[in-house]
Amino acid sequence: MMLEPTLPLDEVQRQSDLEALNLLDTGPDPQIDGLLRLAQKLFGTRVVLVTLIDNQRNWFKGRRGITMPELQRNTSFCGHVIHSDAILEVPNTQTDERFADNPLVTGDLQVRFYAGIALHAPGGSRIGTFCMFDDQPNTLSVEHRQSMQDFARLIEGLFEAHMLRLQHKQLLIQLDWAQRRALLDPLTQLINREGLQQMLHAYIGRAERDGLLVGFIYGDLDYFKKINDEHGHGVGDEVLVEVGQRLVAAIRPDDLALRMGGEELGVLALVSSHDQLDAIGERVREAIASKPFDLVAGQLNVTISLGTALAKPDEIDTGLHLIDQADRALYMAKQSGRNCVVRG
Repeated sequence: MMLEPTLPLDEVQRQSDLEALNLLDTGPDPQIDGLLRLAQKLFGTRVVLVTLIDNQRNWFKGRRGITMPELQRNTSFCGHVIHSDAILEVPNTQTDERFADNPLVTGDLQVRFYAGIALHAPGGSRIGTFCMFDDQPNTLSVEHRQSMQDFARLIEGLFEAHMLRLQHKQLLIQLDWAQRRALLDPLTQLINREGLQQMLHAYIGRAERDGLLVGFIYGDLDYFKKINDEHGHGVGDEVLVEVGQRLVAAIRPDDLALRMGGEELGVLALVSSHDQLDAIGERVREAIASKPFDLVAGQLNVTISLGTALAKPDEIDTGLHLIDQADRALYMAKQSGRNCVVRG
């Protein structure tokens, strides 16, 4: 009989500390994503995750090897992990009576091996996990157990750094959880079109205050339909998740990474010149095209075409003209051979 995780004795305080971090339903973190890339290679597992354990769900702040952004808490392995600071290791889920009939074991994910360690908020509450799982039984070596502890401490350090940055980041934090969740694309965790409209006025105000220009970069993945047709939509989703992570890593901390819909991406940025905006676009292009995507199905080369547009703050109303101008430049990039940046 499946053992459901119980609530920790400090659940109320734990949830409060989690919400105070303001990490739930926020975009990809390049540093966490980088650590998970290293972890995936070191441990050799199909999936590695940084999870935050919310009231009813395990939400993934970082993920490698999986496209879904969250799982239910009441069937999760991680729900058990946060009761202790010890590593929870399940070498073979099918022979462990606690998990043998768990939907994560019997369903599509086919979890056979699991290992997880608790992650703490700066105040000490266990708010999530660094974990991994695979579709084959496995065991952790002594060195791997030490490495799990090391990764956990590094991730907790990033949580603390995030807390220190909160005073400089007031745009999304001013929104409550439900509002913020509605502004995120559920697959990539990037800001969606509605979020762009919500954030645009704040960016215009900052541009007016600081004497900057408002720039928009419109990107479209090249031959994405071919990827879906040849490899399936599951692989297409993997590509989109990885593209989102590379996009966030390529732009500046105050730039806004967006999923405009389908395979269309965007960046809202405040700049002093069009050359500066084009340079951001080129970094995005290079980040996506520079190395193959390591996917479950194997390696895949992906490129993106981008168009840029610029406007003075007092020239922008709803932002539609700016976006249309960047979209026209994107069309020219497609006509120019793709995998390039064209100024609108």
